[in-house]
Amino acid sequence: MIVDFSSYQPGTRVTLFNDFGDGNMSQVMSFEIGQMAFRPFVLPDRLSDFETLSPAQAVVTRTFRFQTGDVNYERGWLIDGQPFSPTAIAAAAKLGTVEVWRLLADFHHPVHLHLNPFQVLSRGIGGPGAFDAGWKDTIDLRPSEEASIAIRFDGYAGKYVFHCHNLEHEDVSMMANFTTH
Repeated sequence: MIVDFSSYQPGTRVTLFNDFGDGNMSQVMSFEIGQMAFRPFVLPDRLSDFETLSPAQAVVTRTFRFQTGDVNYERGWLIDGQPFSPTAIAAAAKLGTVEVWRLLADFHHPVHLHLNPFQVLSRGIGGPGAFDAGWKDTIDLRPSEEASIAIRFDGYAGKYVFHCHNLEHEDVSMMANFTTH
């Protein structure tokens, strides 16, 4: 994000507020305007490189179903019919490879993956949605929606999670582990 503070005098304090916050929680951050720098910011021709991932690069396609179900005899939220277990591994990906994950939802589930960003390949039988371009770490699945994403697993070997970002779902077991090696 680029913010232009050039219309403010040096010494001015600019504070961002969250209208929904209470007390100190409403103050997000403050900026104190310093002396004018004489080097104007120049937007580079290219902000970053973007490699389009293709389903043809995938070494495996996995399907994950995000749905309501039984968690210890109470209603909960599950991935592939299973509540979260710290020891269960839903996927084991090899570093440097691309996988396609098909995500199916019974309800509204913003699905978030830790470690690597992904690209949305499709929603339902169509292509990506209007806001699906670029790298993502969360995809907003609507009720009864299916989406496919492509992920290149790189960076770090280890154990990570993916989960629904609705806290009411994540906190009641809609989370799973994956590993990279």
